[in-house]
Amino acid sequence: MSGLTKDHMRLALLDLLGALFVPSDPGHTSLHADRLFARICGVISERFADPDFGPADVAVETGLSLRYVQKLFTARSSTCSRSINSARLERAVFLLKRRSLMKTGQPIREIALASGFADYAHFNRTFRRKFGHYPSFLLQHPK
Repeated sequence: MSGLTKDHMRLALLDLLGALFVPSDPGHTSLHADRLFARICGVISERFADPDFGPADVAVETGLSLRYVQKLFTARSSTCSRSINSARLERAVFLLKRRSLMKTGQPIREIALASGFADYAHFNRTFRRKFGHYPSFLLQHPK
């Protein structure tokens, strides 16, 4: 077994042991869990624009098991996927408002891709679900 594999196995084992001792009360988180969660959020903010980036990548980059990453989000009444999508949507809103203010004419499809959405139809549905209107509405009603 290579050194990298052994290290990964040790981290996975420590994550599993740590998960056993995490309180079942979702309102209570430890300082250690808060630090891990902050690290996870940092990875998400750095990588969300990659359309292939997902929860499994978060786990690998933070050296945590996917299950433990999920548990940290569950303790905060959220999911890793939701957090990634929120970051993507926030970026899309920023780019749409910038397009409107600067009158660049950048296609909405390009904004979707730059925000981490590989599929334009999925972007439209996700945007509408979150904000109650399609992205083009922001171009007509910038705030």
